[in-house]
Amino acid sequence: MTLPSWPTDLPEPVGDGFRIARGERRRRSQGDQGPPRMRRGISKSVDQVQMMLVVDHNERARFERFYREETSEGALPFLMPDWSRNGDYLTMADGTFLTDAAGNRLTMAVTWPCLFGDQLPTYSAIGGHWQLSFVVTVLP
Repeated sequence: MTLPSWPTDLPEPVGDGFRIARGERRRRSQGDQGPPRMRRGISKSVDQVQMMLVVDHNERARFERFYREETSEGALPFLMPDWSRNGDYLTMADGTFLTDAAGNRLTMAVTWPCLFGDQLPTYSAIGGHWQLSFVVTVLP
């Protein structure tokens, strides 16, 4: 089974509305006195990513089709670009850009396997556009 991919015809998230919350991977134990002890807990946890997009009516319809049909109302996993790193140039330790044989700079292509999170998509009207907000869970 191939996972559906995030629609490329939708805009990227708005900068202020893109937040990544790391999943807790540590175990904390509190003794009788002193600071708590921290140790590594689980090796895999899930990160939560909050997103906000500003879409027009056609883009909202495209998102609705993706959500309802391609992910079965958010029940199926999908692939989504990591907009915090996707498209960044690859560099070496000294800061020089990595290039291919023709001299073109190489960029990162980072994709997450995701599920829609507990906060399901919500819409707010902004003039002739819609502010679309939702949370995705990045799978380990």
